[in-house]
Amino acid sequence: MNTLSSRLPFQPNSPDAAGVVSWVHVGDLHMTKAGEQNHLDLAKIVNEVNQAYSDSISFVFLPGDIADDGSRSAYAVVRGELDRLKVPWCAIIGDHDIHERSFANFKEAMSEQTHYAFTVGDTRFLAMNAFDVPEPPSFTVSEEQLRWAEGELELATKNAQAKVFLLHCYPSDLKVGGVEVSRLVRDYDVRLIDMGHTHYNEIANDGRTLYSATRSTGQIEEGPVGYSVTNLDDNVVSWRFIELGKLPVAVITSPSDERLLTKSGEIPQGILKIRAKFWSNAKAQEATADLCGQTYSMKRVGDSLVWEAEVPAPHEGTHPLKVSFKDENGSVASDEIRFAAGQHMERKSEERDQDNALEAWPEHGLLGTELGPNKNGKKW
Repeated sequence: MNTLSSRLPFQPNSPDAAGVVSWVHVGDLHMTKAGEQNHLDLAKIVNEVNQAYSDSISFVFLPGDIADDGSRSAYAVVRGELDRLKVPWCAIIGDHDIHERSFANFKEAMSEQTHYAFTVGDTRFLAMNAFDVPEPPSFTVSEEQLRWAEGELELATKNAQAKVFLLHCYPSDLKVGGVEVSRLVRDYDVRLIDMGHTHYNEIANDGRTLYSATRSTGQIEEGPVGYSVTNLDDNVVSWRFIELGKLPVAVITSPSDERLLTKSGEIPQGILKIRAKFWSNAKAQEATADLCGQTYSMKRVGDSLVWEAEVPAPHEGTHPLKVSFKDENGSVASDEIRFAAGQHMERKSEERDQDNALEAWPEHGLLGTELGPNKNGKKW
């Protein structure tokens, strides 16, 4: 355990050769001790990331609730696996991480800072602490952290950077500071908030900002274990949950699915550039895009895992867009989205962030079940 504090400072990888920023999100681990199922699953996730993602993602993100009881021994199990990762990783604090009412174990094992910021390409990430008061029920963002966050957002705006929050929960779940965090999100056009806490997969879209939550790894009530992959391709956000052991996988990174469009999204006119990223244990051999009854060949972008094609933009309306890959082993994978051509209507939104959750989208891992402790009165 004495080696836990010896990890190098977190430094994310640059965007891939195609300019896409990608990261893997490993949902709440709730680790207790070695040999239990969540430990075995984490080990398999690390293996899969090392095999298929290590040269194409910027970092791995852990959204809090890493150690179920906040103990040093639980963190030791987690670090034993994370230290094998071939890609940088970062973590934030969840309510279970401070069961001992102290930041000491988290700071020793995961991060010397309870909140921090970093840049990948043209995006500024703010890793926030939803528990400035180190007690599990607090859900508190302090005035000091709010001032820090606003300063970071002002500087990011000056530098023409996109902004992403890493936060354990929806801002509306905060008991102290939630209104102020929501104001910052609105005033500074935060593009995405990537979260844990819910224990189920969910994406909310209020027309300005996307909120993505990834299923717990250690306490699951919906579906199988896995992880999510998020991509930022210029101003387009894409997200997909990947079941453990189900490679290969494809994700269309541009254009946006109409369910993920916000006011910052642009609907292409004239020529449409289609881009998709492919992860497998073997290299992609060919890729095609199917749109409006036409099939187009795609070409790889440099030495990245991104393939692209420029095609005529379809007439106004919503159209299915499918991209398919085949790798050197003969394995195939595809992704399909709903592409909105022409002008799109303003999205109606509810005042509370989580009330804007998308309906089920099983192809991307959204089951729409809301099975988890937080909305069902359970205490995990």
